[in-house]
Amino acid sequence: MLLYPRWESTSHGPSLSVSNLAGLSLSADGQPLPWRRHPVDAHAFELDIPAGARALEASYQIIVGADALHPDLVVVPWHRLVLYPAGWYARNLMVRPSATLPPGLAPVSSLDVEAMQAGTIELAPVPLDTLLDSPLHAARHLSRIPLDSAGDAPITLNLMASRAEDLDLPPERKAELGRMLEQVAAVFGPAPFERYEFLARLEDDASTGGAEHRSSSEISLPSNYFRDWPAQLNGRDIIPHELVHAWNGLFRVPADLWTPTPNMPQGGSLLWVYEGQTEFWGRILAARAGLRSRQDTLDQLALDAAEVANRPGRAWRSLSDDVRYPAFMLQRAVPWRDWQRRKDYYREGVLLWLWVDALLRERSDGRQGMDDFARVFFAVPSADAPARTYTFESLCAALDAIAPHDWAGELRAWVDGHEELDTTVGLVRHGWQLAYTDTPTAAFQQQQDEDGVIDLSYSIGLAVNDKGVVRAVNWNGPAFAAGLAPGTRIVSVHGQPFDGERLVAAVRDAQRSPIQLLVEQDGERVERTIPYRGTLRYPHLARVAGRPDTLTPLLAPR
Repeated sequence: MLLYPRWESTSHGPSLSVSNLAGLSLSADGQPLPWRRHPVDAHAFELDIPAGARALEASYQIIVGADALHPDLVVVPWHRLVLYPAGWYARNLMVRPSATLPPGLAPVSSLDVEAMQAGTIELAPVPLDTLLDSPLHAARHLSRIPLDSAGDAPITLNLMASRAEDLDLPPERKAELGRMLEQVAAVFGPAPFERYEFLARLEDDASTGGAEHRSSSEISLPSNYFRDWPAQLNGRDIIPHELVHAWNGLFRVPADLWTPTPNMPQGGSLLWVYEGQTEFWGRILAARAGLRSRQDTLDQLALDAAEVANRPGRAWRSLSDDVRYPAFMLQRAVPWRDWQRRKDYYREGVLLWLWVDALLRERSDGRQGMDDFARVFFAVPSADAPARTYTFESLCAALDAIAPHDWAGELRAWVDGHEELDTTVGLVRHGWQLAYTDTPTAAFQQQQDEDGVIDLSYSIGLAVNDKGVVRAVNWNGPAFAAGLAPGTRIVSVHGQPFDGERLVAAVRDAQRSPIQLLVEQDGERVERTIPYRGTLRYPHLARVAGRPDTLTPLLAPR
């Protein structure tokens, strides 16, 4: 039986579809070999191999979109290209990979190159699990920029772009990335890789995002990411986030996320550690390296805290259920995100691990914190050490070894909690609290710009684009009570044609005058009055009187 992968490790869910495989033809020692699809598992192909056959050949095509094939940039995602024999652990199947690239494209990967000739690249043999975790990129415009090493492991930033001028890395950005590597090493110690490749694609209209691997990471960046640094305020921790995954997620792996093959279902019960703690470290390391200022980091944490604290969906979906998202909500529309919940374990994880850090400090009289936990829990014996799994129990044991406490009870109360949970408790213990003012922070303003909306979530409970189309409505918020829903179009505000500034002004004056809207909904135009008697509200952090500030020391360089 041959298998086509179903579960992609970086998405933690069944994101791969065999529907993209076409033209399958099999032969044994050069003779055609019939096959039949498994009656239940569409990703499995049954075949009868003749006795004594020495070689099986499979020929097929994989249909991909423009995101993988471009005249100036090609992505070779091995997990979408392979068929492999059933009955084996992926780590026990050796593969000799090769690829023929379009003329003029230079390859880059964490895999070792054995030979290159006439556009064909021959890579060193590796186990299948290593291959699936080691994508190959090829670009016409490529800049390989050595960064500082993590111990003895060299780290390279590979910038790929459609235009050569997008490849310039200002000296100050390189210096900040160098400091980031120093801060990562100070927290996590020796690296779980022999060398590391950042595979960064700079593209017009791209959003900031990434996919983690043990010895590399794929990072999508706007083409002006390094040219217009002020506009990247909210995306400055993507590089440290993906690097931290080499320790948290690829070397130390939640036990139910580790599987022997990419066709075995994964469990996500500890994604609040895998992704949540990595997001926490992204915030902290970006601040320590100077990728973000202290104030910008506080403003980013205010965004985290506000979004998580205002999630009514926690009334029915705890964090322990939200982590199940990849198994059944992957690539599906979520129109009522704050009620349905999706991937909250990222931002909520930031607040959870801030709380754990505060508890560690309190239980150890200020001597221990998350740095001490990470240094022990993610300690790497050698660069080629096999992945080590962990469980909820081993996580709690590691915390208990640093500062004795009922960690299992405390953490269970959080991840299983509903409306009784105060997700800002960690910030408060660090001496800060979530507050609201009528002026947006730069971080909030940039998030609005990135989302293409006017975000009034914390006042009237909606986000609307510049055409007046409502993009999001808070469940049970004022706009919800007025009957608005995603897709509604606001035609006028107080009898005047819709304008974003006019709507903002109406919310600012809502204490004196209720907000009157004419909306187009379900093919009809109707008047709506939003029952809100307040003003503009934007999140920021404020000091808690009488409590010491332990957050500022946490953000300080090591």
